Amino acid sequence: MVELECLAALDHLQWLRTGARAAEWLGCSPSSISRSTRRCEKVFGISLKKRLAEWRLIGDDTLIQAERHLHQRHRWSGATSLRLEAQHWQRHCYGSLALEGWTLGNLNYLEYHQPRYLLENRVIDGWLCTAPDAPDNDILQAIPLCSMPSLLVVQPGHPLAALGPAVDLKAVRRYPLLPLPQQSFPITEAALDSLGLTHQKRLPSSAVPVEDLIVGLASPLTLSLYGPAAIALPIALPIRFGDVLVVHRDFGDHPRTQALVSSLLRHLRAFTQAMPDVELRDEAPARA
Repeated sequence: MVELECLAALDHLQWLRTGARAAEWLGCSPSSISRSTRRCEKVFGISLKKRLAEWRLIGDDTLIQAERHLHQRHRWSGATSLRLEAQHWQRHCYGSLALEGWTLGNLNYLEYHQPRYLLENRVIDGWLCTAPDAPDNDILQAIPLCSMPSLLVVQPGHPLAALGPAVDLKAVRRYPLLPLPQQSFPITEAALDSLGLTHQKRLPSSAVPVEDLIVGLASPLTLSLYGPAAIALPIALPIRFGDVLVVHRDFGDHPRTQALVSSLLRHLRAFTQAMPDVELRDEAPARA
């Protein structure tokens, strides 16, 4: 019902959040993005409104979703680049990765709601997220890339760091955990709650600044984000993290998905050479 370029403008605006970014990605002007977006709104009888810093479609989206389905199949046919998004803590690992046939997004999502919405509605074609909360259902297929332990992290000077190998969960429970975005990671949150670890804690008296008393949650891949002096406590948690590629189940076995998985695994193999706790999956992606 509209040209590929017209819907691409609206999709990129919704995906990348600003007309300037959308224009940069598509090689056009911000005014062109605005005109194409208005045309899509008129043709499909919807409006694009910003809610909590994210663009959402308002109105009956039946027609535009049918059109997006067709355009997505056109992209997967090899006609144009596919669209890949990731979480902000994965940027340092994947941000500089050049992937043939794929365009990387902002790589800055803190929560799972918006990227999942974009993937389910075929605005994007692939999403890198983290297990154990990666969605896997009748619509979306999760393809694990790696598995690794979860880590509790503190800064130097934290009272828990002074305990050394004697530190245990009882001691950790006295301090607040860095909060996760609400309702974004229910499996992880439930596991942490079962261990008595929560961000809703009254801090014990200490000369250490309040922000330095918070306990962080990390993996071997994200430990460096806490700074070069961050300390991983010697406590084994019953939670396994792992990077996961999620695509529409329609394309779970597609050759371009398999090629992407292979490229990501090669990159991870080089990136994690000094991280023996990171276990990579086999080359072939999981099948439905």
